[in-house]
Amino acid sequence: MFTSTTKLLFGAAFAATALLNHALAGDCANGPFASVHAIGETQPSEDKNMVPFCSTMHDIGVPVTGLDVWYDENQGINAIQISYANGDRQGPFGVPGSSPQHRSIDWEYSKTFIDSFSLWGNGGGGQLGNIRLVLTDGREFDVGNRQDGRSKKTEWVIDVGAGVMLGFGGWGGDNIKQGYALFLKSQIDRITMTDPVFDDSPENLNAQQKGIEMQTVDSYDHRNDIANSTITWSWENNINLRTSVTTTTAVTKTYGVAVSVTWEASILAFSVGGGVELSYQYSETNEKVETKETDVSHTVGYEMQIKPGGHVWCQAKAKMGKSDLGYTATVNLLLKDGSAWSWKEHGTYSQVAWGDVSTECRETPFSSARRSVEWHA
Repeated sequence: MFTSTTKLLFGAAFAATALLNHALAGDCANGPFASVHAIGETQPSEDKNMVPFCSTMHDIGVPVTGLDVWYDENQGINAIQISYANGDRQGPFGVPGSSPQHRSIDWEYSKTFIDSFSLWGNGGGGQLGNIRLVLTDGREFDVGNRQDGRSKKTEWVIDVGAGVMLGFGGWGGDNIKQGYALFLKSQIDRITMTDPVFDDSPENLNAQQKGIEMQTVDSYDHRNDIANSTITWSWENNINLRTSVTTTTAVTKTYGVAVSVTWEASILAFSVGGGVELSYQYSETNEKVETKETDVSHTVGYEMQIKPGGHVWCQAKAKMGKSDLGYTATVNLLLKDGSAWSWKEHGTYSQVAWGDVSTECRETPFSSARRSVEWHA
């Protein structure tokens, strides 16, 4: 008996320490949450050796994608750990080692949502008894106190809103005394990105002139094997040079999978010119946040006289500019109930652009007569 009591006290102290370490992991009181219902201990208090905990990453736009639950079928939920879309895990809250049973579930946010979610007490009003969730892919996760009939008398059906779980909180000690789940309150109508602040200024970028290089986009050579006759030789070809714009941002891999993301901002873009090789300036845009590629057709050619036995080499060149600009922007989720939810997010704005194509022919080989990897026939 003495050993058992010692383990219990040690477990409670360990749980309190773990919960304190995670208590400020997020803000569970303020957010775009559906109605919140806390189930379990009716009067939680630190005077009862209980510690409040909160796990959410909604302030940086990251949803929950998995749960680990440790439980006793005769008592209820002893510990819980929450997994997020960015790979982070918070918890466990409570004491996993005191549990004979453990189950976990995870889902891919871009394809699967929570269809229903329910909580039960343990029948005595002192502990979270049971958790049950059903996913839109048909899977069911039902864990906790299933032996005591009292715990099944009152099922608390939680409002899952848009089916996006944003966190979990409650009170704990040697087990989970009380628990509640956080869900996004309304479906997402559209997503915008605004107010980007780039890591560098256009003045510095224009002064540095990084990312510009001359590329060989086409090449050809010809020999006049006709004796005693000068020939007029001409060369002409159509080539496509591909420009691209890509925005790398985490929101396109979570909420933006099902809903398109649109820039509504002044973006730092560049052009490839003559005297000023790269010219950066801000440009207003309302385009979707996606990889946008455009092929621009160019006709290259040359005509010249080749003497008997003569050999000429020709090549077409173009200036290519590439940039990867870091930025921090505001992501805005505009919900169908008319409310909005925003956070700051860092990403990369990448561009590839081309200048004019020039052609040159001569009677000696070019040292770099090769086609660019960016060339598209």
